[in-house]
Amino acid sequence: MIPIFFQRYFRFLSISKLDFVSVLIVLGGITFFVIAICGPALYWVEMGDPNANIKSWSDAVWLCFMIVTTIGFGDHYPVTLIGRLIAVPLAAMGIGLFGTFAGYFGSIILDKVVRAATTDMLHQQNRRIEMLSKQNKELNESIREIAAENKELNSMIVALSKNNEVLNRKIDKDTDDILAALREMKTGS
Repeated sequence: MIPIFFQRYFRFLSISKLDFVSVLIVLGGITFFVIAICGPALYWVEMGDPNANIKSWSDAVWLCFMIVTTIGFGDHYPVTLIGRLIAVPLAAMGIGLFGTFAGYFGSIILDKVVRAATTDMLHQQNRRIEMLSKQNKELNESIREIAAENKELNSMIVALSKNNEVLNRKIDKDTDDILAALREMKTGS
């Protein structure tokens, strides 16, 4: 059972308990496997040296655990070259173990931050889209009004054009009548 203190963080970080437990099982399993192999190997290598301070299998496993957790050697430390060579990958694994934990939690926090930023950006885009949609509706209404005015103006232009044709015919007829009257006056005088 996970303490209530940690459950708050699981909810805050959106970590499922199954994911967290899976990571712990995998990393713990790898760590246990490496300690289970390196502990006896370290004991076997160190037990033959008279200067060795690793006197039992439990001392060797304890030393491996201390190396993996990067706490340090303390009372027990390898004195042989092979023992020290075994300690090097253990230390590297410990550093990798903590790096993996830090990376895992860092990616969870970063994912939450990115998700929040993305949600924020989507809300802003939705507001812009709504604003543009409103402007588009207003422009469409303006276009309809202009089209209606344009239709009305076109019908007025057609009516004026017809009146203009009628007036032009009258002017032509009156001009012809005046010219004919002038010709008659000239010929009659």
